[in-house]
Amino acid sequence: MKTIIGIEDIEPIKPYPVVAIGNFDGLHLGHQAILKQTIERAKANHGTSVVLTFKPHPSHILSPDQPTLLLTPFEEKVNLLRLFGIDVLIYAEFNKEFAHQTPFTFAQNLLFEKIGCKEVVVGERFAFGKNRAGKVVDLTELGKQFGFQVTAKEDVLVNDARVSSSRIRTLLSEGKVSLASKLLSRPYSLKGTVVHGAGTGGKNLGVPTANIPFSNALIPKEGIYATRTTLCGYSSTPFNSIAYIGSKPTFSKKGNTQIEVHLFDFNKDLYGSELEVAFLEWIRPDEEFPTDVALIKQMKQDMKKARLILSRAAQK
Repeated sequence: MKTIIGIEDIEPIKPYPVVAIGNFDGLHLGHQAILKQTIERAKANHGTSVVLTFKPHPSHILSPDQPTLLLTPFEEKVNLLRLFGIDVLIYAEFNKEFAHQTPFTFAQNLLFEKIGCKEVVVGERFAFGKNRAGKVVDLTELGKQFGFQVTAKEDVLVNDARVSSSRIRTLLSEGKVSLASKLLSRPYSLKGTVVHGAGTGGKNLGVPTANIPFSNALIPKEGIYATRTTLCGYSSTPFNSIAYIGSKPTFSKKGNTQIEVHLFDFNKDLYGSELEVAFLEWIRPDEEFPTDVALIKQMKQDMKKARLILSRAAQK
């Protein structure tokens, strides 16, 4: 996949560029439908499949005090687009000047003059230009003026509700990672480097855990999860694991939320290692226990349940 950074020096893409436009955060089933249509149209015309996306996410410019927590960091999104089979990725710098373009300017300067679009594929709720004033009907009319066709893909529904990045964020905040996985077509995951903990973790309780800080990441609801953990650069095969998200109320009344992961059947030193933790199913909420003994008893039950969940998942 060819990657083009910035739009200042873009030359028209050849042959026959079919362009999907969007943030594509999460690359969920709805996004995948748009990408599939883009690739199919490009192949049908012996052309080039193109994704036009934006960095940073528009919310970082339009709502800097409350930017959107991303489902997929930009580097992960690039990798997913590559795996999906896109020919060219263009990412435009989203800044105030870009945000203030009129729909007409966006279509003329970027889609027509710079990229040379022959077809554009978007979702049916697509909006563009200053204050999101342009809608699909406007893009279609502009396409007639500038010589490109527009295809608007209908929403993808799961459980009679629209698949969207915001819906997935809500599911994760509720601990519904299994349903979120269905909308993403893969488990939601977080990647981070193992650091030393505060000394109150699972190791002292007979269950060694890896402490992983995740800054500026969307963290699922606090609690215990059945997970699969990949040791990046070590093995592509994930280890069955169990994860804890919480503030350790048994040990601290005002602790910060943290993530600890215990890998089953693994006893090597993980400090400094990069791990990717995939969340399969929520087991129970975070709780405060009266004694270490009570906590250890519950941890054993949690691990037994996690192993059963992971075993069932492996058989699907």
